[in-house]
Amino acid sequence: MNILSKISTLDFIRYILALQNSSINKLIQKLPSINTFSFCTLLKYSKIKNLFSIIFFILQCFHSKAQDSLLSIKCSQIKVDNIGNIYAVNNGVITKYFTNHQTKTFSIKTFGTLANIDVSNALRILLYFNDFQKILFLDSQLSQNGDVIELSNLGYEQTLLVCSSFNNGFWIYHQANNELIRFNQSLEISIKTGNLKRILAQDIRPNFMLEHNGKLYLNSPNIGILLFDIYGSYLKTIPLKNLNSFQIHYPYIFYLKDTTFYSYSIETFETLEIITISPNCKNLLFNGKNCYWHFDDYIKINQCIK
Repeated sequence: MNILSKISTLDFIRYILALQNSSINKLIQKLPSINTFSFCTLLKYSKIKNLFSIIFFILQCFHSKAQDSLLSIKCSQIKVDNIGNIYAVNNGVITKYFTNHQTKTFSIKTFGTLANIDVSNALRILLYFNDFQKILFLDSQLSQNGDVIELSNLGYEQTLLVCSSFNNGFWIYHQANNELIRFNQSLEISIKTGNLKRILAQDIRPNFMLEHNGKLYLNSPNIGILLFDIYGSYLKTIPLKNLNSFQIHYPYIFYLKDTTFYSYSIETFETLEIITISPNCKNLLFNGKNCYWHFDDYIKINQCIK
């Protein structure tokens, strides 16, 4: 029996609020269906508004089979841009699967080991090869965009991490000086933070970073996610430890830890357990519209929001 047929909208709001610290799985078990009118009513309440996208995401994605599709492919890693294009890396080749079912490929065999592929800007894809300290940009058709950038020639041969930045710039984390440095499109330094270990008095050991919505997120598994503004000023540390990577769809951070997929609200500081994935699922990505499950020889795609 539908729980909404027995309780009023206000009772339903109180019920949701009481479950804010519970897992989404428990919430779904107790709320089998919700009609459109009830959702629209709920959105009028500020305390509920932050939970809506997570609840909608789970109800539409993890518990709906109608929109599932499979992409048969074997690859070592995948990335998904905000449009829904999939980038699969395997045996030194990047294959882009467009949303219109076309494909493009780009060989990276001569560039070295791919440390990061940043698809946050679908028109300017960043590739970083850390063994040779090289950065390469690709356009939307996977054609090389500009010359290879050799960080050793810029005096930063001990660069650990690289990610894209606004206005066609990029950030590096220079391990020798323990600092963040931003280069503009002309390869000129526009921002330097100085030695972060000294400034923050912490043993920073970063393994991943990402710029999103005017903020830079630097992940140090032993500390958490260090948040900086666009000028490199330290803002705060988000207390999510022992992560390898994450995705940001403001105000939420989505991340996979062990075999459980979580969301964390940057605004309310709440962590919600979304779902436990199968052990043979290598990764789970969410691009704000679809959910992508990466298995050994195929990718399952759930349409979450039309």
